[in-house]
Amino acid sequence: MRVKFKKLAMVAIVAGSMLALAGCSSNKNKMGPGGSMPGDENGAQAAGIGENENFGGDSSNGSAGSMQLAQKNTYYFDFDSSDVRQVDRPRVDATGNSLVSHPHKKVIVEGHTDPRGSREYNVALGERRANSVADILRSKGVNGHQARVVSYGAERLAVEGNTEQAFQADRRVVIADQ
Repeated sequence: MRVKFKKLAMVAIVAGSMLALAGCSSNKNKMGPGGSMPGDENGAQAAGIGENENFGGDSSNGSAGSMQLAQKNTYYFDFDSSDVRQVDRPRVDATGNSLVSHPHKKVIVEGHTDPRGSREYNVALGERRANSVADILRSKGVNGHQARVVSYGAERLAVEGNTEQAFQADRRVVIADQ
C-alpha cells in the first residue's frame, strides 16, 4: 500500500510539473513587415536599470513609431557572446544621444537568445546582452528611469527554425519604445 501511494504521489508531482511548464509556454514571434524582427511587449523580465519605475506608454512623447524604433534598434550578437559588435556601436551611441535629448522618452532594452542552452542560461545571457547595450546608453548619459532591461532568453524567437540563419536572427537586443 505504501509503495502504491509513493508511485501515485510521484505521478501527481510529474503531472503537476508538466501542467506548470505548459502554462509557461509562449508564442513564437514571426518575422514582421518587411522582414524585420520586432520585439514583443509581454513576458518575463529580469532586473535592470530603472526596474521600479513606471514604464507606461505615453502617446504625447512622440512614440507613434514604436514599431519603427524596434525595427531600427535591433542589434545582433555572436554565439554565446554579450559583446556589442563594433559595427553596431555608432547606432547604440546615436540612440543614447537621442534619449539624452529627450529625457521624457522611455525604452525597454530587450535581451534575446537562440533556443540552444537551458532556460536559465538563456535568460542570463539575454540579460548580459541587454546590460551591454544599457551600459553604452548609460555612458552616453541616459538616466536609469529612461531605460529598463528585460531578458526574454529564448522565449520570443524572431524566427522559428533550427538553422544557423534562424539562430543568428534570435541572438539580439531590441530597444523598444515604452
